Amino acid sequence: MKPIITAQLEIVALGTGSTSMSAHICEAVKAIERSGVKYQLNPMGTTLEAASLDDIFRATSAAHEALAKKGINRVVSHITIDDRRDAPKGMAEKVEAVKSKLLRAGSPERLWLSRLAIEKVL
Repeated sequence: MKPIITAQLEIVALGTGSTSMSAHICEAVKAIERSGVKYQLNPMGTTLEAASLDDIFRATSAAHEALAKKGINRVVSHITIDDRRDAPKGMAEKVEAVKSKLLRAGSPERLWLSRLAIEKVL
């Protein structure tokens, strides 16, 4: 069974003189994209998906190097890794598994998810 490694990566550029991080995150995400690792940007980090831990670490290293090239001398990263080998599931499957449970009859979140689906269409 081919593993699918998912990881949540949070990157913080220190010593920039600004509380805004979006420009730095943009550089990091561009580096992750160039690494070829599948990713999904979210409000508190970036979720990565790859076939190996090495790929995850290469993408993380690329993000760090991209910030260093922009003159940032200190970068802190937090990585949470899910390395499940018995039933590998990617980002989409993990989200769908939760959504399907929420949509079951009687779920208090059912109405919320229905509204969310309608908002996406609009």
